[in-house]
Amino acid sequence: MIVTARINDLDDIEKKTNTNTSTGESRDSGIVRLQIFNPSEVIECRVAPDYWDSMGAGADLKKLIDKKSEFKIQFTERSFAGDGGKHVSFSGWHLLGIPTLDNKAGS
Repeated sequence: MIVTARINDLDDIEKKTNTNTSTGESRDSGIVRLQIFNPSEVIECRVAPDYWDSMGAGADLKKLIDKKSEFKIQFTERSFAGDGGKHVSFSGWHLLGIPTLDNKAGS
């Protein structure tokens, strides 16, 4: 879904580094807190590693601080058997795109 939201300040953008325990490879991803409107609420969205990299490690998000913009987000719930058959589940919001930035990149 596309929502109108705002990133209130720099502290609302975080870099996260995850290490694959099998390969030792580290990948950066991000988390951004968005203030959505109607109803007003702050939600935390995960940013996938590939999208984080394509946005200059969050640099494009920093340009949107304190500006109302459109964000494409999705709520995801996943459950699966992880290493050793251990049950793993997670849910939350994911940032899929920023239409105003995506349109400029495609121009």
